[in-house]
Amino acid sequence: MYGMVNLGIQKYIVDNHGSQAWWEICAKAGVGETEFESMLTYDDSVTFRLVEAISDKLNVPQEDVLRIFGEYWVEYAGGTALGRIMDFGGSSLIEVLDSLDEMHERFRATMPHLRPPSFEVEELSDQTFRLHYRSERQGLTGMVIGLLYGLARRHGEQIRVNHVARKGETSEHDIFEIDRLTAAAGLAETAA
Repeated sequence: MYGMVNLGIQKYIVDNHGSQAWWEICAKAGVGETEFESMLTYDDSVTFRLVEAISDKLNVPQEDVLRIFGEYWVEYAGGTALGRIMDFGGSSLIEVLDSLDEMHERFRATMPHLRPPSFEVEELSDQTFRLHYRSERQGLTGMVIGLLYGLARRHGEQIRVNHVARKGETSEHDIFEIDRLTAAAGLAETAA
């Protein structure tokens, strides 16, 4: 993965838990570097070891660590040059999701080692759609769920995500069903 992912993880931890927690996490993960270069590639195992160490340090399941980071990533990336590119994707969650593959293709010019996932949107109704997620990487569905919630919030939408098919179990790829919530339904759900 590109270092920008690990930089986002670092920023989240330092901002929310302090520098000392970050150093402890890096030590537990066996990561000699506590700083990453955004445009350098790092072995995926570095990121997964960081997630495992964060899970242990914060006593939070790894899937939840990935979900929390996915939501945070949208905010973090939105404050960088990536945010301007994300804004070109559209003005709604569906428009952005529909444009993710094209956005990743634009990144390839400056990121030759990029191995992005693929996303396909299937509209079921005005309020419900499915997202087909294909990736050669395993173990990042929690991050995808977080990204979906973060992107929805960025576009002023409220959603509910259900992971309806898991790669290898019932499908050749992961499928998420996403329901758009009305303001009243969203408030009732958050209160429950």
